[in-house]
Amino acid sequence: MTKLSEEPKYGFAIGRIRALEPALMDRARYERFVRARNGEEFVAALAETPYGRFLEGGTAGVGLAFDRAAEENFAFFSEYALDDWLVRLFTLPAAFRALKTALKSALSQGGTDVTVPRELATAEQKTLIDKEVARIVEASVESPNPAGVDAAVDRLMQDVELQVASPSEFLVGYLGLHADTENLRTLARLKTKTDGGETAAGEMEAAFLRGGTLTLASLAAALPEPWPAVVELLAKAPPYGTGSEAFREYLERGQAAVADRRSFTRMERLGREMELRFLRQTRYATFGHEPLVTYFLLRENELRNLRQLYAAKLAGLADEETQEMVAYAD
Repeated sequence: MTKLSEEPKYGFAIGRIRALEPALMDRARYERFVRARNGEEFVAALAETPYGRFLEGGTAGVGLAFDRAAEENFAFFSEYALDDWLVRLFTLPAAFRALKTALKSALSQGGTDVTVPRELATAEQKTLIDKEVARIVEASVESPNPAGVDAAVDRLMQDVELQVASPSEFLVGYLGLHADTENLRTLARLKTKTDGGETAAGEMEAAFLRGGTLTLASLAAALPEPWPAVVELLAKAPPYGTGSEAFREYLERGQAAVADRRSFTRMERLGREMELRFLRQTRYATFGHEPLVTYFLLRENELRNLRQLYAAKLAGLADEETQEMVAYAD
């Protein structure tokens, strides 16, 4: 188990969190949303949950309800997070999404002057961010590639998050596990469309997230190998408390994704569930910031599940496909 902090100042926050945790959705509650036949039935089910108080205007108000719930979740987190770096860490995803938008907007119009979001322009990592933004712009001018912009910004965000999270062994471990699951998904994706040659190795390097246990060299070496060899090469027990069984299953799902692209949905879900199990290590913690972080991220996962389930119902997906979108925390 990753070492947890022992900060008594978070004791009151943990008491509040323990009282709220029973309201988090379990498998039985999700089942009703999975079985909903359309958007109207989904809204009826949502109205009977704590999210019902955010609902206005039937199906037209679902997106707004989720946005309000997300704002409330972050407000709760910000109120009880007693370390400035901790609050800042969880403002970064929105700031980097805004950076992606700014980059793509400028580049699509032939411009090279990109306005960096204020949260990043004033960051301690400003020099790193400015340097990487300039590199992305230069590369995009020479060879326009929106997907490449996404990958470069994701890589930059991971680097900045690792720096900001450095006071917490727990959060550095969480980010490391995220890097491993994302890098393995990239590996599986590349194996669906290439023979593992130089082009694939270049794409692997461009998308590679730092901080995990898997090295770029090991992933590049796995690219041209048959899947049984890939599984044996990479299915080591990561030091995250997730266990080698989960890691092996994740890799084997990647193998299935090569044969059936629909399995990528399942691979993504399994990766999210590994991250959720890592967070659940804090369920017995009595001090520290970790239970607060875990509750915040469990609520974020819940909202992501609900958004995806609602989109699936509007699209008329079968229950079996819809079920694959739900990452369970229990």
